[in-house]
Amino acid sequence: MIRAAKADDVHEVVALIIAAIGELTTLYTGESNTEKAAPILAQLYIQPGNRFSQQLIKVVELDDQIAGMILCYSGGDAPALYAPIEQFRASALGQDVKHPLEAEPNEYYIDALAVAPQYRGKGLAAQLMLQAEQDALAVGMNQIALLVDVDNTRAKHVYLRQGYEPIGQKMLHHHPYWHMVKRL
Repeated sequence: MIRAAKADDVHEVVALIIAAIGELTTLYTGESNTEKAAPILAQLYIQPGNRFSQQLIKVVELDDQIAGMILCYSGGDAPALYAPIEQFRASALGQDVKHPLEAEPNEYYIDALAVAPQYRGKGLAAQLMLQAEQDALAVGMNQIALLVDVDNTRAKHVYLRQGYEPIGQKMLHHHPYWHMVKRL
């Protein structure tokens, strides 16, 4: 069953967010150690109005467990959603922080997608992506996008099979990512 994330899902969802964004966790939290990054992401999850807020997340539940999650938003909302995290990092670093925008204003953006290891291979990622496409259409958007690490050829092929096309690359944290788009 796919449903909106709830406050008490915080620990399971944060673990999945960390699995999805990998080394980018450091960029957004300042912590490379996941045990130190998790409480920061948990705090962001509970707070509305940022790119990790629970309001942006759908989860798939199996056997009364969070089996996977997808975090999405309109690209036009990205600057406002990034601002609280940039302010948090700027305060910690004592200098201005500006994260590169991952999403374009005309696209519904899949920021993070992850399925727990014990639930992989059951089509849950495809179900979550279909939910994101339906959510995009419901808010009047006819294009959905995501970024995938250029070194992650397996994930790129999964997205190609789902109808996404690479339209270029974006740099995040000094590393290239494919910008992949699907017209709805």
